[in-house]
Parts: sequence; C-alpha cells; structure tokens
Amino acid sequence: MTERTDGVPDPSAAPEVAPGISFADAGPWQSRLHVEHVWGTVVTFDLRAEALPDDVDAILADAVGFLHQVDAWFSTYRADTPITALRNGLIEEFRLPAVVRDVLASCAWAKQLTHGAFDPWAVKGGVDPSGYVKGWAAGQVADQIVRRGVPNVCVNASGDIACRGEQRPGEPWAIGIVNPYDTQQIIEVVHLSDGAMATSGLYERGEHIRNPRTGTAQVHYDSATIVGPDAGLADALATAALLEGPGCAAWFAGLPGWSVYLVKDGQAQFFVPAFDRR
Repeated sequence: MTERTDGVPDPSAAPEVAPGISFADAGPWQSRLHVEHVWGTVVTFDLRAEALPDDVDAILADAVGFLHQVDAWFSTYRADTPITALRNGLIEEFRLPAVVRDVLASCAWAKQLTHGAFDPWAVKGGVDPSGYVKGWAAGQVADQIVRRGVPNVCVNASGDIACRGEQRPGEPWAIGIVNPYDTQQIIEVVHLSDGAMATSGLYERGEHIRNPRTGTAQVHYDSATIVGPDAGLADALATAALLEGPGCAAWFAGLPGWSVYLVKDGQAQFFVPAFDRR
C-alpha cells in the first residue's frame, strides 16, 4: 500500500468535473449520450465511435430495456420479482431464473472472499444482492453495446462504472474519484480501457451502509474506490472495504490487476496498478 502524505484534496491534480464524466470530448468521433432513470437512480450511457451504427437508437433502447429487466429480476421493492419471491419464501433458489442464480452465486463468492464483510444475506428479509447487481448490470450492458457494434462505451450506474474501448482516439476513458469532503472536486483520475470502477462512501446518502457482522452503520474509511475487470465484484468490494478497514488488503492477494484507493481523515492510501505514478 502506498500512502499519499500531502493530504486530500489536491485541487490542482485534476479538473473539477462530476465523477464518471470523461475529461475529454470525443474529438473526431461521433458520440451519443443517454441518461436513464431506473432503480431509483440514474444511469448514464456514453457511446463513441468513428462512425456510430445506423441503428444506434435501437442499441440504446435495448440497453435501457436490459436495465429495466434487471429491475424486474432483482428489485426488493416490487412484489413481482424473483428476489421478492425468494425473500418471502414463495420460491426455492434452484427454481429461480438462471441469471438470478448466477448473480447469487457470485455474491456468495464475494462473501467468502471478504470473510463476510460483504454479505447480501445479512439483511432484513433474507437476501438483497443490490450491492452487487448495480455494478454487474453496468458491466453486462457495456458488453452488450460492444457486441452490437459500438466499440467505445462508458456506462455510469450512479458511481458504478464500466468502460470499454477509448474516450477518443488513442486515449483511455478518464474517470474521476470524487472528494468525499467536497463533492464538487475530483481528487484522483483513473484511466480505463476495458474495466470497471466503483466508489462507496457516505457523502451522497448518509449512513445507509450497514456492517453485516454488527448491524451498525460505522465505517472505517470516508470513501473506498475499487478498480478492476469485474464491475459487479468492484461494486461489492467497494462497500465491503469501506467497512473493513486495513484488513481489506488481504482480499486482493489473489486478485491480480485490481487496485484500491482509500480515503480517511483527509489522507489517501492506494494500491497499484491503477494508481502507479512511477
């Protein structure tokens, strides 16, 4: 772990832009932006290419449709979803749709990896995988868009971000980490070509995160950002690291290529490679 000793924030280190927004326009490329209200939050699509496909509107419509299908699978606020049925004891897990079973299996693995710091089963009602699903959905829909012929895309699901390709010719996507003490500032920039970033903190929704081991809202860090290849796991680990404290370092011993950026009391600590400045 490397520690930045000059304090946070460093306003001169990065421009003041909203997290998840590219620090460059598309240059000579065509681009298409779309904002969708779903899951009680906002998901932003940024599609770019030298020439966008003629059916780009249909591609976006299908991507949006997938997000709403995710809601139909996983929402705990709707009475008609498989997750609600499972929570109410109306269906056995093996009878759930395959996609729901797969996500629950990934959640179980994340629980094992974090030794219970991430635990969707330690909630009122039985199970709530939303701490994994938002990031997972961002990654899934980004891949869908690429398969449809748009090689460069950034999907920002309210801070759970999946990027593919580049933001403009020869440049990876530049994504900002928000300052937890002043959300109008960016304290670090992450460059992604094919990966994910998730940040967890209390600065947007207050004390909404509960420690699955204790049931309390006490956290160790002021914000935790995870960068890696899997958007769902990044989502889960960001929240778990916020709660766990320095012990979270052990989780990444078997996760090569993952990076962590942690902020506490005005200081930042980070793991490479995403934050390697050498």
